[in-house]
Amino acid sequence: MTDDATIRLAHGEDPIAALRKAHKEQLLLCDRLEEIADSLPGGINRQKCIYAARALGPMIRGVHRFEEDVVFPMIAERLKGDSKIEATLNRLRFEHCEDECFAEELIEALHAMGAGNADINVEATGYMLRGFFEAMRRHIAFESEHLLAQEELTAADRPKDDDHHQP
Repeated sequence: MTDDATIRLAHGEDPIAALRKAHKEQLLLCDRLEEIADSLPGGINRQKCIYAARALGPMIRGVHRFEEDVVFPMIAERLKGDSKIEATLNRLRFEHCEDECFAEELIEALHAMGAGNADINVEATGYMLRGFFEAMRRHIAFESEHLLAQEELTAADRPKDDDHHQP
């Protein structure tokens, strides 16, 4: 991902492959957040907190914009015969909104821990961390298992560009 966390497709790059790569990056960040949660209360690595705080917002917003602007319209078009696809995409959009709001609160807490703020409630921050990364993992698993897998199956049924050139 770029510095502004916007996913940019290379010419001819498959949006689903790009999203899968972004999901892997999100899952790595979830692993970092879990390490921070596991270190609480006594082993706080302030540098890890600051890094996670800086990475979290742009990554989440960037992936969500890419999904909503590129992937969801593509899936909606390709799966328009599926009567449940719009409800599923709307549910995922709502989850994006919730995740971004939750991430903003978590960013503040991570910055405070990274700055060594003694007023931070470490126990509450641990719960926030766990709630966030568990929700993100569930969201990614749902998209991967139900949305992207279905899209890949549908894509396999479409003719490839090379198929049009064969006699």
